[in-house]
Amino acid sequence: MNLRWSYKAVIMDYIRDRHPELVPLYDEIYSRKSRRYWEELDRSMREYAAVVGLAYVVNDDSMKRPFDAPPVIVNFFYHEEIKKSARKGR
Repeated sequence: MNLRWSYKAVIMDYIRDRHPELVPLYDEIYSRKSRRYWEELDRSMREYAAVVGLAYVVNDDSMKRPFDAPPVIVNFFYHEEIKKSARKGR
């Protein structure tokens, strides 16, 4: 989820109202800019990909693979890095 501009306040209000137990996590991620949650999720996904035998890549949506190739797990967790890499391609 990307909480930009005025959406952040709306989404955070919704979370406070409907899922108050998640407020500390969202505050850590979106207010304190901690990457700990994403790094832990990245580690778990890498382990899962290795167990099931799938390729795992970060911020790569090149899709230059044959249609019948095995699926690839793509991590787009680090939004700020996606924006930087997109600008480099221009």
